[in-house]
Amino acid sequence: MEKVLLASFTAVESAHAFSAFCPSVFTIKEFVGQNPAKKNEIRLGYVPAVIFAVALGFIVSKIIKSWMPLLFALGTCGFMVASYEVAMR
Repeated sequence: MEKVLLASFTAVESAHAFSAFCPSVFTIKEFVGQNPAKKNEIRLGYVPAVIFAVALGFIVSKIIKSWMPLLFALGTCGFMVASYEVAMR
């Protein structure tokens, strides 16, 4: 049970990393609508967010000796990148 809880917290913090390095999904249409070149600037935020999320997932996984936090972090990264890409269409 503790492993699932720690994996869930890791996923939540991974999502927070995206909100720290990228604009809100709800405001992306304003940025992209004014200047389509902004897409690349938004995508640059993926890099530190993914690095942070994967590092956090790896560290928590090593501490609790379970790969579940890393898998949750990777899943969250995939979901967040997909959400941003859909929002930029």
